[in-house]
Amino acid sequence: AVVSTQSGHYGRVRSLVNKTVGVMEHLNDQKCDVCFVQETFLKEADSVKIQEIKSYGWEILSNPRKHRGGGGIAFLYRPEITLKVNEKVTKYKTFQVMEALLQSETETDSIRFVNIYRPPYTKKARYTECMFLEEFESYLDDLSTKTGIPLLMGDFNIHMERPNDLYPMKLVRLLQDYDLYQIMPIVPTHEQGGTIDLILSTENLRSRMGPVSVTKSGTSSDHFLVHFDLEYHCCKKPKMIWKKVNYRNFKDLDKNIFRESLKNSSLCQGNFDWSLDEAVTQYNEVLSSLMDTHCPEVDRKVKANETPWIDEELREVRRKRRRAERAWRSGKGLKSAYVGLRDKFQGMEFEKRKGYYRNSITASSGDIKSLYKKVNRLLGNSQTSMPSGNPKEVADDLKAFFSGKVENIRSSIEN
Repeated sequence: AVVSTQSGHYGRVRSLVNKTVGVMEHLNDQKCDVCFVQETFLKEADSVKIQEIKSYGWEILSNPRKHRGGGGIAFLYRPEITLKVNEKVTKYKTFQVMEALLQSETETDSIRFVNIYRPPYTKKARYTECMFLEEFESYLDDLSTKTGIPLLMGDFNIHMERPNDLYPMKLVRLLQDYDLYQIMPIVPTHEQGGTIDLILSTENLRSRMGPVSVTKSGTSSDHFLVHFDLEYHCCKKPKMIWKKVNYRNFKDLDKNIFRESLKNSSLCQGNFDWSLDEAVTQYNEVLSSLMDTHCPEVDRKVKANETPWIDEELREVRRKRRRAERAWRSGKGLKSAYVGLRDKFQGMEFEKRKGYYRNSITASSGDIKSLYKKVNRLLGNSQTSMPSGNPKEVADDLKAFFSGKVENIRSSIEN
């Protein structure tokens, strides 16, 4: 089936770690399906933060900066989309890059997403535009040998709004050598101006893209959100998480018939010599029996709530925040009103999420197995697989392992 996905590209989020709620809410409001993120500030050990992102119904492929702080790039995408990351991409000094293949029904329709972040020249990173273009040419040469239509997006820190400058001209000529085009409109993508967040792809893919729009970030990011529609052939059905619920359809209840049945029940026969406990028991049994007869419980599968801590109070603040954002963007309201509601929502969401997990863990205080499951899920730890194979051999191996541990402890004590 042909579906439409919105590829959102965040230019330099500047610490996804500290802005998780704001970024995920903003992406949901913009109805994005895939997001290219730069400067995530995520580290390899940030499994808790990655699990928090997943709790909003998103998947993440993260490529953190390993040798020093900051930096890092990532793909955020919906679970119904299949992305296969390429972990063998050459490392470059002047820019960070990661690839993921958007698989399709046919190999020729697959799209190779390329996320790029080129940090500006600094005293710590003395890499000029000239050095970047040399390495970028080497990367494009390697990219041209791979399957999938290339789609490159990211923060290049080259001002394309100055077409007569040396390095924008060199970049355009380099792209032409590989049949690539700069698709990003020449509009500001940064709060200080400048078209430095780019979209690069082939003429074929450009014909399948909708208009590119730039939206001021609803978070405190200094770059804007660039998004567009992209048609592709999906090879995976949406993965939905369902749960079973029981309920009574009171709309189908015939009140007149129920009233007559209640009059003929033991509750209305005038015999009230019951004790308090007996009266409560009789009340519950009779009414439960009548409800099962006239309005029986119905089983139904519903989509599981991935963020159960978001209650009606939070939803109301979210609605107000969205109204304030629409008013601000249309020029009918103040940005300060939107920012106040945004910060209020994030603060309330944090407290409610914290309370939800605290109560969940407290409820399992007497059940060690359940407690470990919840803690591992919260920390993003993978499930430990049990030993497999011949049961006798597994038992003998476990016995030998623990016997050896005991002997080693005794030997160390004696020595």
